[in-house]
Amino acid sequence: MADPTPTLALPEVVEVQRLVSVSPKIKREPLILLVSIAALMCSSLELELIEQLDTLTLYMSFREIFWDASVALLILLGMAAVWWLCLLLLVRLSDFRPGRSRRATTVFWRLGLAIPLLYFVLDFFDATRLRFYPRWHPGPLGWMWQGPLLALVCVAIMWMPTLSALQRFCRTRLAPIGWLHIIVVFAAILGLGARGVRLFRDYVHPGRVVASTLPDIYLITTDALRSDDMSLYGYARPTTPSLERFAQRAFTFDYFFANSNFTTAATTSVEDGKLPWTHRVLQLGGFLRGQSRQESLGALLRQRGYYTSMISSNSLATPIQHRTLDGYDAVEYVLTRNGFASFVRYTDFVGLNTLYTLSGTLLKSLAGLRLYLDALIWNDRFASPAEPVFERVRSLAEKPDIRQPRFVWAHVLPPHDPYLAPLPFRGRFLSSSKLTRIYDFLGLHNDALPPGVSVDELRARYDEDVAYTDHAVGSFLDWLDKTGRLDRSIIIISADHGESFEHGWFKHTGPYLFNGLIRVPLLIHLPGQKQGARVTQAAEQVDLLPTILELVGSQAPAWSEGTSLVPELHGQPLSQRLIFSMNLEQNSIYEPIRRGTAAVIDQDFKYIEQLETHQALLYRYRTDPGEEHNLVESEPAIASRMSELLANQLREVNRRPLP
Repeated sequence: MADPTPTLALPEVVEVQRLVSVSPKIKREPLILLVSIAALMCSSLELELIEQLDTLTLYMSFREIFWDASVALLILLGMAAVWWLCLLLLVRLSDFRPGRSRRATTVFWRLGLAIPLLYFVLDFFDATRLRFYPRWHPGPLGWMWQGPLLALVCVAIMWMPTLSALQRFCRTRLAPIGWLHIIVVFAAILGLGARGVRLFRDYVHPGRVVASTLPDIYLITTDALRSDDMSLYGYARPTTPSLERFAQRAFTFDYFFANSNFTTAATTSVEDGKLPWTHRVLQLGGFLRGQSRQESLGALLRQRGYYTSMISSNSLATPIQHRTLDGYDAVEYVLTRNGFASFVRYTDFVGLNTLYTLSGTLLKSLAGLRLYLDALIWNDRFASPAEPVFERVRSLAEKPDIRQPRFVWAHVLPPHDPYLAPLPFRGRFLSSSKLTRIYDFLGLHNDALPPGVSVDELRARYDEDVAYTDHAVGSFLDWLDKTGRLDRSIIIISADHGESFEHGWFKHTGPYLFNGLIRVPLLIHLPGQKQGARVTQAAEQVDLLPTILELVGSQAPAWSEGTSLVPELHGQPLSQRLIFSMNLEQNSIYEPIRRGTAAVIDQDFKYIEQLETHQALLYRYRTDPGEEHNLVESEPAIASRMSELLANQLREVNRRPLP
């Protein structure tokens, strides 16, 4: 009987054996490429960590850095996976085109690795630039040719070896690195879950029923609004007509000083009534620790029966960054209306510092790419309008289920750079076509203007943004007035810090504490107030907490370092005192303060000292608003007295327990 089993010719047997022997390899190759892409992407994080470690350890422990870096690794792994899936789709599509499969496989490997290599090279290039040429800023035009050039170099590198050599390198060198990162990320995810870390989401908790006659409180702060460019304070351009009208029924403080020259430190002082050297939020990415997280204006007013809320369009001003969420019944972080920056909103982890570190330190190259894409795609659209913040405030004020007095802190990003006010304000003070796109502001640094732009032109654009901010705030005040809320509320309008256009320094932050950077507006309206008044005595941000508490019948806590301004509202001058402002970014929060810049201000003089070198400046800030005449040599006794006062205060600060 014949055997029914079919037989194969010898060539056919050899072909089947070959396919069987290589099929596991074929299945492994896409996975090896994925892990290799992950290795290149994740290794770039090590470069950024090395570059930023000295800065991060000023205000974060190694454990805190590890948890934030784990989230950054997770994001990079996600990007690697997305890119890999796009490549797989390319290969699958090529299967339907005869003769193209092998070419697609070649592109799959070479292009697949070239793009992650480019990301790695960009990080390396940036780290090298900052290490050897820290004052060199490529600017938008520089990156326009350097980026494509680096991309071509990376593609050429990937096309140099044979495909088999490239695959062998991935299997033996890159894949182990990739697997190590993947293992670390998955272990970190388990650890984060065990610690209770969670994504932040806006929340508005239900209100309570509280029998109270206390007034509502609206604290409105704007970002980077300097008094020197407000017509309310005598500026030549009509930048603040709405606030001028409001000042007719409010107290206007002529000399109100921010306690620092950047958002995080200054808004923390507003919130907890402590100076930066006390609350130790000294860096942009800083945050409160321990018991200090419970010591906030929101928490105190909540104890008093208030429904407390904070709505902000600047992440650095939020309770998420400050770690004071427990003091608020509602917290909302308003997204920008357009742009890839909106995605950052979905990486805010409660209990971590990712709100700042992901874009500010750990994923800077990715953040820079996002910024450039936003500027190219939405180059003429105002990125962060104030209206969405006030829309949320109105919605919260009208909620019928909140039957208790409300405290609402609204922080809007304008007139922060880029100074690109929406129409009809754009072009009001500068008819030139210069600085009319977000892209034009990418070359703006603290020590360098965009190419071909003068200080006057830059300031004119800023003034247009001030006028827009005034209009947005004024529209909200009009709404309060029309609905009858203005007459039964305490309204406070101020700013977190100023902005600089003098002394060869632009924007804010840094070692300088000139008036443009720290002299900001303050207007206070009391319930039923019909007449305005000017207050000439100097005040500071830490005064806001005790002032608000006294206005609602509460005492300031012992840890508050400010002075209530209520006596001044009743025409009673305060006793002589010193006011402080500082930039202490160079210091570690775990060590005594030795470096940075501090200012001491009394009713006539302003003394500024660089702490490490003891270089000093002294001005009569009331009669020399531009601070052009240094009086250190002509008024040596006053300079010496104020220097000693600062030294004594620092000695007391450095005796306190450290975090």
